[in-house]
Amino acid sequence: MISPTIEEAIPEQGQERDGPLDADGLTLQEYAIRHHLPLELVVERADLNRQDATQDYPPPRAHPSEQARAVLRALDWAGLVRESGDFIMALGEIRRLDLLLWDLQSLRDYGFRFRQEYSYSDRSHRVVAHNLLKAPRDHLRATESLRTCPVPPPDFMLSLAVLVAHVGELQAGYLFLPFASASQAQWAALELERDGIRLKELEIGAAAEGALLRTHGQDDTKHLLALLRTHLEAMPGVIDRFEQDMPVLTVCKNLVFDAAHFITDHPAKCSNLHGGRYSLNVKVRGRVDPATGCVIDYGYLKAVVSRRVIERFDHQNLNYAAPELAWRSSTEMLCIYIWEQLIDYLPGLTELELYETTQNWCRYEGPSLEAFQRRGSDPVLTHFQQDLAASPLRSLLRGAGG
Repeated sequence: MISPTIEEAIPEQGQERDGPLDADGLTLQEYAIRHHLPLELVVERADLNRQDATQDYPPPRAHPSEQARAVLRALDWAGLVRESGDFIMALGEIRRLDLLLWDLQSLRDYGFRFRQEYSYSDRSHRVVAHNLLKAPRDHLRATESLRTCPVPPPDFMLSLAVLVAHVGELQAGYLFLPFASASQAQWAALELERDGIRLKELEIGAAAEGALLRTHGQDDTKHLLALLRTHLEAMPGVIDRFEQDMPVLTVCKNLVFDAAHFITDHPAKCSNLHGGRYSLNVKVRGRVDPATGCVIDYGYLKAVVSRRVIERFDHQNLNYAAPELAWRSSTEMLCIYIWEQLIDYLPGLTELELYETTQNWCRYEGPSLEAFQRRGSDPVLTHFQQDLAASPLRSLLRGAGG
């Protein structure tokens, strides 16, 4: 396909800016992406930061449907529902625009409309687009104030499926589910436990008041996706996120920490306290998510390694930073320990590289999450946590003082 010139690609002035372009049924942002143009060339100045009027929105239904209530609840669970002035907004992404429009089919019961809004960002120094479903805030207040409603409560499984569709992440056969509220996450986990699905709450990766859940095992993932499959198949592009044959890549994050240590019983200078700057490469392997274009979010990867490793080790004596390292804080022992700190959060973890100096480093490929769950911590780390006094040879120590 021959790319158009800029003059050919820019739509004519005065074209409708609210809905799709008449020429090829695309929004302005999709049009700009297809023709690899900056939005500044296709968005009119008058459309930047344009304000909406609440009277331009259709009135809500007296009783929104069960599906509408389930979809709205799911978007709220996912942290995608925000208030802005007189409006309630549900946030979307351009790559998943059809999924947002699928939401709109239900949320029209509340008077939502689709909006692609444009603003100039001082931070990025460019015009950016925001894909939203918007409704006047008073519309939702009116429906929430009803004391009785003939419509059944929202379907839990449908709400969960919508949450999975929008924010669920699949890593190495484990499904991650971020919730904006910890109490909502705990309630969802209890509901799924009744169906025999185990979820584990993780400490990292959630919003300040939220929670991040992960299926306990790969069988739990399969069971959950099977329960939700009918709902997920009805949503555009969702099943492809989890099942489409996609390229598999390895991504790497490098972090550093400064620390001191000593090697107990070492015959040379390493028995002395010494320190330096460690450089850690964390490698995660997985398939590219077709909806995000990523294997894993680098921000999440950095947050996990920072919280689980860097904050614990930086400017510390490694021998006293963790009981597993008190005897030997060699690069080898460090790698085994670090792996066990990360694998719960990074099931796709495939390799660690730890540099103590540019000349001395260690490379480690540890057990999968499934194997780690089955076998537990490596015995090489736990020798001094075992019942050493149970050895019959310890009786020789009782008389050693004489």
